[in-house]
Amino acid sequence: MSTHSYRTLKRRLSSLMARLSSRAALTPSELRALKPRRILIVRQHNQMGDMVCATPALRAIRETWPQAELALITAPVNVEVVRHNPHLDHVVTFDRKMWRNPGMLYSFVRWMRNYRAEVAFVLSSVSFSVTSSAIALASGARYVVGGDSEPFGWDISRHAFSLVMPSDPQQEIHAVEHNLVPLRAIGITTDDHSTVVAPSDEETAYARRILTDLELKPGFWAIHPGAGKKQNIWPADRFAEVARRALAAGEKILILHGPADAEPLAELVGLLGEDMAAGVKIAPACPVGVGAALLKMSDRFLCNDTGVMHMAGAMRVPTVALFGPTDPELWKPPAPEVVVVQSPGPLKDPRGVDFGWMENIDVDTVWEVWQGLSGRSPAT
Repeated sequence: MSTHSYRTLKRRLSSLMARLSSRAALTPSELRALKPRRILIVRQHNQMGDMVCATPALRAIRETWPQAELALITAPVNVEVVRHNPHLDHVVTFDRKMWRNPGMLYSFVRWMRNYRAEVAFVLSSVSFSVTSSAIALASGARYVVGGDSEPFGWDISRHAFSLVMPSDPQQEIHAVEHNLVPLRAIGITTDDHSTVVAPSDEETAYARRILTDLELKPGFWAIHPGAGKKQNIWPADRFAEVARRALAAGEKILILHGPADAEPLAELVGLLGEDMAAGVKIAPACPVGVGAALLKMSDRFLCNDTGVMHMAGAMRVPTVALFGPTDPELWKPPAPEVVVVQSPGPLKDPRGVDFGWMENIDVDTVWEVWQGLSGRSPAT
């Protein structure tokens, strides 16, 4: 089957599903007047930074129904980012592998049915998820509220949702605001737009054991040399030079990394060579929550524009964030502790117009800004 034929079939089947799963209509005022015991929120997108930017939207729902029990369904990559979010009571994983495993899918649907949510929200940003809509409709919730699917070429929302929120495929405002606009249009809002990442006590204890093993104390300087997008990666030799300057200033360095960072990590370690023995440590592979706890114990942080940058902003870690082709007006974490060093423009690069930006950020500028951060008292 061709790609075009597959998409056409998917649209027809989703439209039929929507017509068969239609919910009772609600006005915004009727929705806000409800007193649901349980609310289900579905945000199944799989990028960590996007999820962190959506946490104020979770707060807005919590503040609207402070007595309700809130459950979030999300992708595996984001479970640990929100597992201990104070606005949620439950965090549940939906893995796309479930489509190929009837037993897992049955258990998941049974959990949703037993949860008995009265209202289900389908939250989205610059895309519309048919899967998230299917999950919300399969939950058995009496009312389903979600973004308008028609700007994305689907008619699901028109036929199935109780209340349709506005949606915009083009992000022209900050990501946090973009997540809040649909909810605000129906009267669900919050005055607090700060993002949230909250490591647990257990994750913090695990992080402390890691520091003990590495012979580090809270107050070290942290760097993260990778990024989910290759065009957002500052060259490893620049990270190495900044690390050497920090070592010369008497600081200890911890290199943080994730599963996708093997290449930039190996290159950085190779460039540092003997300097690794002089005070540079590499964090072991660890869960996201433990990595967040390690980051929270640092004095300051240096990273590319990537998901861990949003975690740092949520925890108010003094941070220098390196931006290339991405607009910081749309993606810089909304925390004054995060300072942006932005590329002045791209160098010519055979890989395409999105590359060559990071190579145009010089070491002296980054070092001046990073060492000039106020830092903070070491975590205890």
